[in-house]
Amino acid sequence: MKLQGKSVIFVGDSLCEAVCEWNDPTYGETVGWAGRIMVEKGMTGLNRSKGGASMSLCRGENTVINQLIAEKDNKYDYCIIEGGANDAWDSAPVGVMTEGFDGPFDMNSFAGGLEATFKYAKENYKGAIFGFIVTFQMPAAQYGRMSDMSEYFALSKKICDKWEIPYLDLYFDENLNKYLLKGHTTECLPDTVHPNSKGYNILTPYIASWMETL
Repeated sequence: MKLQGKSVIFVGDSLCEAVCEWNDPTYGETVGWAGRIMVEKGMTGLNRSKGGASMSLCRGENTVINQLIAEKDNKYDYCIIEGGANDAWDSAPVGVMTEGFDGPFDMNSFAGGLEATFKYAKENYKGAIFGFIVTFQMPAAQYGRMSDMSEYFALSKKICDKWEIPYLDLYFDENLNKYLLKGHTTECLPDTVHPNSKGYNILTPYIASWMETL
C-alpha cells in the first residue's frame, strides 16, 4: 500500500501516453500503465507523456524535459520518466555521458538529453521520488535503430547510476521481451512499436511492483 494516496507525474512518449486506448470505453481512466497504476494503487496525478517525444532535440521542441518544465509548479510524490524510443527511431546520436553534473549537455544526443532531463527533474521536483523506465525491445520495428536499441539503453542505465535515479530495466529482460510481450510478433505490439491493451496488462504489474520498491 506504499503508493496509496500518493501523487505521481509520468512523463515520456507515446508508449506511456498509450494513445491506442484513449478512445476505448473499456479502459476509460485506466489508460496505459500510468492510468492502470493510478487507479489500481489509489494514486492521484498526471500522465503528461506525449506521442513523438524524444530525449534529444531530434523531434524539435517535443521533448520529455519540456513536459517536466510545463508542470514544474506542481508538486508530486513520484516522478516517473520514460523515453528514448523516438531517438532510436530517428537514429539520433547516442552520445556520451559527461564527467560531472553541471554540463553543458549535448541536447542533440540521447545521452545529453537524458542527463539534462535528470538534472532538471532533480532541481525542480525536489522531494519527489524518481524512477526511469528503460523501454522494452521492439525487434520487429523497421524504423531507424529501433530493432536494436541496446546501445541507447545500456548507456541510459549508466546515466541513471550516475544521477542516482533508480531504473526498471525492461529492455534487457529476456523473459519479458521474448516470452511475454513477444516483440518479434505483433501479438502485443501490433504495429511492432506500441503495446495494445494486452501489452499494457503485461507491463503494468512490472512497473507497479517496481514503483512499490522506490
